This record gives sequence, structure tokens and C-alpha cells, in this order.
Amino acid sequence: MFDRPRIPLALAVLLLLMPQYVYVIGDYLAAGIRFPFFRVQLAFPSVTAHGNATAGNLTVSTITVMREVQFITMGIVGKPLGRTAVATYLWLAGLAILILAVGLVLSWKVLDNPGHGRFVGPLVFVAGLVFLLWGAVQFGPIYAGPSGYAIPIGIPFVLFIGYLFMKAAKPDGEKAG
Repeated sequence: MFDRPRIPLALAVLLLLMPQYVYVIGDYLAAGIRFPFFRVQLAFPSVTAHGNATAGNLTVSTITVMREVQFITMGIVGKPLGRTAVATYLWLAGLAILILAVGLVLSWKVLDNPGHGRFVGPLVFVAGLVFLLWGAVQFGPIYAGPSGYAIPIGIPFVLFIGYLFMKAAKPDGEKAG
């Protein structure tokens, strides 16, 4: 399947661009879509006790991963080792692993280093697991709780693509298990 270099390169680009999570914060205070490098978040107008909105418009924000780190270091998020901070650090770790995997795909297919292909699958798979752990840390073990809920829409694809890369790196005589 990966005989042509365009297929693994396209999958690597897809890993970096596809949405990973859809989430809601709290009791519908905000909702968003999380991508590997950023998230797009809609903040809903606050509602008074009488059910009247205090503001008329939604606020749309694009928050990069580096901006999230700034929120933690500046103390805007709260405790430096609180749940959101730990979840952000996990996301950074998963993103670093994913970037390393994409770099290995480039080395494998563009620079013709076939030995690098065997590392791509496990790295992509681990990145998917770390992204999956992000949701459990941020929202709870079942991806729902008082802080909101999350649906890991892209994570199954990341894990599947990791499996495909692992299968492609096996020698011809071996079966993928």
C-alpha cells in the first residue's frame, strides 16, 4: 500500500490537519474543535438568572498550543499543575511525538531512508494514545464530567493510521498481528 511515496506523505499531512476532538466546556459555556496545533472555540453569551443573555454575540477564538502554554505560565489557567495544565502538557507531548513521526515519514519516503519507516507506526500510535489520554485528564475518565465533555472524533483515525504504518513496516514474510 505504501509503495508510492505520496500515500504515506498524504497520511502524514492528514494527521497534522484533521480535527481530533469536539468538546463542550462546563454547562455549555463554550464549545470547540481541537486540531493538533490549535483549537477553534465558541464562547456562548452568559445568561442571567432570569434567562436573559448579557451579550448578544458568540465569541470565536483560535487558540494555538503555544498560547495555551502562555495561559499556564502567566497563571490565567490556574494552578501550574492543575488538570488543564497537565492536559495541555500531554497534548504537547502527543504533538511532539506526532511531529517526530511525520519527520520520519519525510525521511523515509523523500530522503529514501527505509530504516526510518519502522518507527513511524509505533510513534503515530503512541501519539494517538497520548491524545486519547488528554481527553480523560481534561474531562474525566469517560470523557464527561462537571468540566464538560469531549468526543474523540479524530483519534480512531490516528490509531488506525498508526496501525497502517506498523503493518507497512513489517517485512514481507511476517504477518501483522
